[in-house]
Amino acid sequence: MAVDPLTIAKVATTIGKLGTDKNGRWIILTAVLTPLILVLLILSSPFAIFFSLFSDGNSENIPVQTIMQELQNDLIKKIELEENDSKMDTIKTIVVGSEDNTLIDNSIQVLSFFSVINTTKEGQQVAYLDNKSKQKLENIFWEMNIIKVDIDKKTHTKTVTNRQGISSVKTITTYHKTITINSLTEEEMAIQYGFSQEQKKILKEVILSSDLIMPVAANTYLSKSDIENIKSFLPPNLSIERKFIVKNALSLVGKVNYFWGGKSLADGWDDRWGIPTKVTSVGSSTTGTLRPFGLDCSGYITWVFANLGLNKPTIEKTIGHGTTAQWNLSTAIDKSQVIEGDLAFLTIPNTRKINHVGIVIGINDDGKVLVAHCNASDNNVSIDTATEIGLRYFRRPAILIKGADTK
Repeated sequence: MAVDPLTIAKVATTIGKLGTDKNGRWIILTAVLTPLILVLLILSSPFAIFFSLFSDGNSENIPVQTIMQELQNDLIKKIELEENDSKMDTIKTIVVGSEDNTLIDNSIQVLSFFSVINTTKEGQQVAYLDNKSKQKLENIFWEMNIIKVDIDKKTHTKTVTNRQGISSVKTITTYHKTITINSLTEEEMAIQYGFSQEQKKILKEVILSSDLIMPVAANTYLSKSDIENIKSFLPPNLSIERKFIVKNALSLVGKVNYFWGGKSLADGWDDRWGIPTKVTSVGSSTTGTLRPFGLDCSGYITWVFANLGLNKPTIEKTIGHGTTAQWNLSTAIDKSQVIEGDLAFLTIPNTRKINHVGIVIGINDDGKVLVAHCNASDNNVSIDTATEIGLRYFRRPAILIKGADTK
């Protein structure tokens, strides 16, 4: 890969600027431990987007974090403008792929896709964003964050009687707005743009690295007081054994359909499973359709833990409903620490359309983490390796943490 003189001239300036910001220290470490020629190759590749997180002092070159924050703020303002429409009688907002209908910040996906397409299709490095590159990035952002507004006009008649006792028929018109927000993933964009297998491979590598750079608001670790507070809602003298978590998890393998928004706190088998039921939770392509009732990924987790003897009225405070709650009620662990009963997540909450979670049931002979999960692909509960299904974040539920396990 050729490296042009402009890149070479900016390497020293880049590293110098990064040294003043704690978020850039790991890049400096990489630069120190990496031969200069490799650093130059990185700067002329899609990974160069990481270096543009910070300004180089040139007023035309804008830190990408600043741009992404401005775009995310603009997105929120546009949504709020639609939601504050006084002409509407009702307004409903749907976030596609969000289990709890929370707005998704797909900045990492936007940057990853932008860096790959800008480098592989246009042959331009993205170590710094000038005004032209900024405009391209903004265009990609709005391609990947779509706000669709539908207004439904309804009329009905109503018989009214005045003070004189005279009745008349009055026509009433109401307006109902539905705001649908679709934050696309990098894979969806790759399909739209017809990425080659090589581009898809590069994109995958970029997205794996980008999580290390872009800061996100997420509860990574729980404090000791957080853990004790969560455990305070457990029944007195309840002892949770991991072997029973695995037993519960395995008991539903191949038996329960995937159902968007499907939850259950039944003791053992839920008689509703398998019965055709309308999907009422918003955010899925299946919403409004009839499907055999079952569980979604987080609903499966909740059922498994609820059947350990947790207090059902306080289940939201111990293991939680939904991937976001289950993330917040657990703490990060290294992959080397993973054991049965821990949780594995696809992504950090609210940073990607469609999160996913599974329960670790063991380690196979190849050293790979085995996960039981209720998933749409199999339309059932199945067992796969975390690598196969892309689960990258491992966390330990607070209710399983003993004093020595806290960070």
